[in-house]
Amino acid sequence: MSTQLQSISEDVNIRKRRTHRKSKLGCRNCKLRRVKCDETRPQCKKCTSFGVSCNYDLQVADLQLSISGTASIKCLHELPCSINQSLRGMTKSPGFLLPSSFADNDPTFQLDRQSLDLLHRYQVRTGNSIGPLEVAQHQNEIMRLAYFHPYLMHSVQTITAIHDRYLSASPARHTPTEVYHFSRAAALLNRKLSTAVQPSDRDAICATAALLGVIAFSCVEASTPEEAWPLKTSAHSDLDWLRMLEGKNTIWKAADPMRLDSSVFRTLDHELSFPASTSFGIEGIPSAFIQVYDLDHTSTAENNPYHAAVHTLAPLLHIECVQSTIPMFLSFVCCMRPAFRMLLEQKDSRALVLLAYWYAKVCHSQWWIARRALLESEAICLYLERHHASDTAIQELVRFLRMRSELFAEMDIPNRQLDTYLL
Repeated sequence: MSTQLQSISEDVNIRKRRTHRKSKLGCRNCKLRRVKCDETRPQCKKCTSFGVSCNYDLQVADLQLSISGTASIKCLHELPCSINQSLRGMTKSPGFLLPSSFADNDPTFQLDRQSLDLLHRYQVRTGNSIGPLEVAQHQNEIMRLAYFHPYLMHSVQTITAIHDRYLSASPARHTPTEVYHFSRAAALLNRKLSTAVQPSDRDAICATAALLGVIAFSCVEASTPEEAWPLKTSAHSDLDWLRMLEGKNTIWKAADPMRLDSSVFRTLDHELSFPASTSFGIEGIPSAFIQVYDLDHTSTAENNPYHAAVHTLAPLLHIECVQSTIPMFLSFVCCMRPAFRMLLEQKDSRALVLLAYWYAKVCHSQWWIARRALLESEAICLYLERHHASDTAIQELVRFLRMRSELFAEMDIPNRQLDTYLL
């Protein structure tokens, strides 16, 4: 027994980790990565293999990509559905330069390590959170299209960076990453649309337009209702999201996403088609709306600017806004008539009420909708209370709206019907 104990003791002594001298002269990259620097100058071997410029010199940025450390993609057509995993396996460098045939006159665009991480989060998280499940199931095809169309790639990068920010401690502060990718997406899409659209571009253009619409709606600079529209105005940002949706609809009409040869949208006809509002009459309209918006049996979208918006909103009062019903709720803004949009821009009290009621229905749904809906619905209520206090009909609608957006939210009763109080 003593012999065995002695043997074990000797094994333990052999396995003891030898002490080593900590490097005090290594480069900053190795210190950031917590690896032992071999202190080779001017480029240590760890930085060379990792593909970054060694930064003994204080003027060299941390983890700056090295041109010699990039690798190009040789065969885009053979990329499988799980694109991000394949790319990670193709190179050990932190980034790789895309060929000019991909970059579409944008040779500076690189998929570095940050971009790959954004793509991964889009594939496993963000792409599944911006529409109904039927749309989420086609994210692999969106990813494939993004590698051939840089304006779509930049859009994917933008929406994922925005989603990251919304999940962070500073949801109202735009990051340089999302600002850069958004500007590139808009510029490249505009360049593409300035020429004849090729059949192979149409799905990517439609997907980009849809993502840009989501991006525009999700970007809210305000942190409180007092900083939000319509209380606080800004010449450049007021209702930009609504104008973006109008532009998206124009692009969709030109690209025809429901055509038979669409690889993404042809199977989503039902999910992406928006219901048309009733052309006349007052059937199914809450009595309070009939009174405030001067509706009768002769009212149409042509003789009453509120008619289409009221008829689109009224059926939604009976429905809970969840992931599967998002297209129905988006019909309110996607089918908005020019006359009604003009009333919103003029801060017409009756138009504001309808928008606030729509906000109240969608404010607890998806992340990219919630922030704007919560801030601007409260801002609209405050605006109407301050500037239209003498209008009893408007104030009564505001009171009902507050019951839905505040009291019902606290009581956690998502299916409570607004028309119960409006009838």
